[in-house]
Amino acid sequence: MLVERPLTNLAPASQQPSDAFKLTNEQGFEWSLSFLTPTIYKITVVGPNHPLPQQSNVHWSNKPLAVSAKVDTGAQKATLSVDGLAHEVTVQFDDTPIVEIHETVEGSNDKVRIFGDNPHKSYCYSETGVTRYTRFNNQNLHIGMGEKAAPLDLTHRSFCISGSDSASYDAYRTDPLYKHTPFLMSLPKPFDADGEPQPLTSVVGIYSASNSDANWDVGRFIDEPWGMFKKYAQHYGGLEEYIILGEQAQQVVTQFSDLVGRPLLVPRDWLGYLASGMGLGESDVPIAQELLSGFPGTCKQHDIPCSAIHLSSGYTVDGEGNRLVFTMNTRRYPDFAELVKTFHKAGIRVTPNIKPYVAQAHPHYQKLYDAGALFTDPNNGNKPVVTRIWSSGIGCTALGSWVDLTSKAGREWWRQGALELCKLGVDSLWNDNNEFLLFDDAFICKNELDGDAKVDGNRTGKPTPVGALGRMTNTELMARESHQALVTQHPDRRPFVLTRSANVGTQKWAASTWSGDNRTSWHNLRGSIAMGLNAQMSLMQSYGNDIGGFAGPLPSPELFVRWIQSGITQPRFCIHSFKPCKEDPTGVKLNNLPWMYPEVVDIIRTTIKRRYELLPFINNLNWRSHLAAEPMNTWLGWNEFAADPNVYSREVLEGFDYWIGHGQLLVAGAYHENELTRRVYLPAAGKEDTKVYYDTHSPFKVYKSGQWVENVSTPLSHFAVFAREGTVVPVGLGKVTITQNEGPATITCSGTKILTEQEGGQCVYDDWRGIEVFPSPVDAKSPSEYTYSWIEDDGVSAKPAVAEFKVDISSSQDEVSVKASATKSDFKPLWGNTLWVILPRADTRKVQGASKTMLYKGQTAYAITVSGL
Repeated sequence: MLVERPLTNLAPASQQPSDAFKLTNEQGFEWSLSFLTPTIYKITVVGPNHPLPQQSNVHWSNKPLAVSAKVDTGAQKATLSVDGLAHEVTVQFDDTPIVEIHETVEGSNDKVRIFGDNPHKSYCYSETGVTRYTRFNNQNLHIGMGEKAAPLDLTHRSFCISGSDSASYDAYRTDPLYKHTPFLMSLPKPFDADGEPQPLTSVVGIYSASNSDANWDVGRFIDEPWGMFKKYAQHYGGLEEYIILGEQAQQVVTQFSDLVGRPLLVPRDWLGYLASGMGLGESDVPIAQELLSGFPGTCKQHDIPCSAIHLSSGYTVDGEGNRLVFTMNTRRYPDFAELVKTFHKAGIRVTPNIKPYVAQAHPHYQKLYDAGALFTDPNNGNKPVVTRIWSSGIGCTALGSWVDLTSKAGREWWRQGALELCKLGVDSLWNDNNEFLLFDDAFICKNELDGDAKVDGNRTGKPTPVGALGRMTNTELMARESHQALVTQHPDRRPFVLTRSANVGTQKWAASTWSGDNRTSWHNLRGSIAMGLNAQMSLMQSYGNDIGGFAGPLPSPELFVRWIQSGITQPRFCIHSFKPCKEDPTGVKLNNLPWMYPEVVDIIRTTIKRRYELLPFINNLNWRSHLAAEPMNTWLGWNEFAADPNVYSREVLEGFDYWIGHGQLLVAGAYHENELTRRVYLPAAGKEDTKVYYDTHSPFKVYKSGQWVENVSTPLSHFAVFAREGTVVPVGLGKVTITQNEGPATITCSGTKILTEQEGGQCVYDDWRGIEVFPSPVDAKSPSEYTYSWIEDDGVSAKPAVAEFKVDISSSQDEVSVKASATKSDFKPLWGNTLWVILPRADTRKVQGASKTMLYKGQTAYAITVSGL
């Protein structure tokens, strides 16, 4: 049984440094509060057998601000201040330490507590770990924690902060899933417990910087004598916690990224349709390479643009069915490098699957064993840990060992194996099955860390129980070595590592992730929406799920269409599965493929092409994520829409609608069988919001903000999308496009030139650009003026030149004025200086000063000239 002991009898240190307020006790524990900025606070607790967590997640290098403490010795209370502090921060220390943060309510002198430690039981320690109790406001909305099961609101729920190989999980019930993200945000609502309006106060985020497993309870656990509380129980080590304040949730997320790093910039090609080769890649008759070589031609035959192929681990399978990482089944793949070139000619990038364990049948197993590159068991003579791992096929296990990537030998072996794959011309590395779910915390890892993984000499360097270090330190190191292999082989190109599992530190190396091995069902499609929103709001901003479901039965044609429709509006659009239940006429097992249902292939083709049309818009959102940590998808109450009380209704919070591009496009998909109409809420940004929403599929329908819309049409042919007034959507061609006439965008990692359609290939040059513009409507009494900007680059380079464009929009009853300029032009887009303006379909106004027109999807588009190019 876990025994918790409250941290008590603390007193101010006799010699307080100027950069922190510290309390100590006779047991040898030290509690400390420092201010990294006026809105980022750091709390640490260290003591006997409770060192600070060993981690490289936080990379903050600036010195803390100088702290002034006004101590009331009688009340045993300190009031702290630093330059720029807008909140009242106090520390009570007559019992356990109690931090409270108050802010002044706008328009009054009233102060409200926005954060507080739980009285009498705020900080507790166990034999190995620490538990935090903070006040719980059950009226607040709680979001974040990375990848957690639906619904969106985490209130009154509890979670395991760990990673597991959660194959075929339930998107509403399974916990944990694949990620380790101890980051929680508490968002106030614009009304009190009685439903009366109240001013919004600051959003509060809490991040606990440890890779150790933990449990987060968000008001589910009740122990009446101690009041209402949230509980964070970290299994090992002392506490390193960051409290982050922001007027809106985005400010908290951006500051979180200041601590741990911005999301990496995803190469443009990985924003298109990403295909799966698993069913083809496992084939022996015909051989996999023969089948996969025909994939680009099949895409061309069905007129389906495709940007990348995932080569599952079938290329490593030996004659006994064992998956042996970094080996090659030369019977299935007689010339792997030539296969890569075949894909590259078609403009399809390649990412092979790699797994961080070795079966005992692996030719390097004994070498790794002898080098000390495997985890060891102190209860079994320090022999390497042998466990059962997925190796011989779905549902089968084989004996083997996880590679200890905290060991120098393990990292060197992994780095070399990854580099050899890169030398074959692959564009990316796909880190899979990397949860390192060793079943005993006492197993030992070498902890021989170096470079970016090393924190300091006091926290690294000697063998450590894997529970204390944190299993996912290995996940991070695996991503680092894969990243470095790509950088070594292709130094001028933007590295792209895809990872299934992740701790917070992994995002420094892996640009993208996904929701793991989901299961086909309408239920799981619905649950995936909330999973993706919480993940993106926790800095996993290139996130998606396996379209159509990885495990389980094949999706029905309707379910497949609806999943694809949802997928094209998410950061990562990948149709991937293992579906050994449908065969083509040759007897080859197939997985989810866009053309597998002829009766709906036209809808799917149109939908995927719409993804490619949206790539300039999505690429700009990718840039916004990288520069400012802005998620591509957010819930309907994000930022200024938090003031709308209706977004907190159960129907919205447990619904499935979201923004793509905050405040721009509202996506309202169909997530139930035979759902041909929808009820949709259009949020308002405050009481004075007069903006309208355009139903992009019903050209004569325009709606005011802050209302429910009934009977929104969602036929199988399309989902519903509402464009908020002022929205501008840059669009391109519905094909795989090449952004340069020459240079890195035309030559792949194998040195192969991408072939255009004119050369018999499947790609075209990115030589046309439009903007879909949604101005004030014709009948607006006071038309508003709007400005929008976006970024373009070659999508490939590690240090890209960029072009930045701005459009200014105004309107009258007769015409719309759109003025475009290049505010930065280091990158020269192939579309030159001609920009085509596309108004809503029912809008018959002309564009002022247009030089020419063209027919675009049955409506008139107007050409304007971009100045400054």
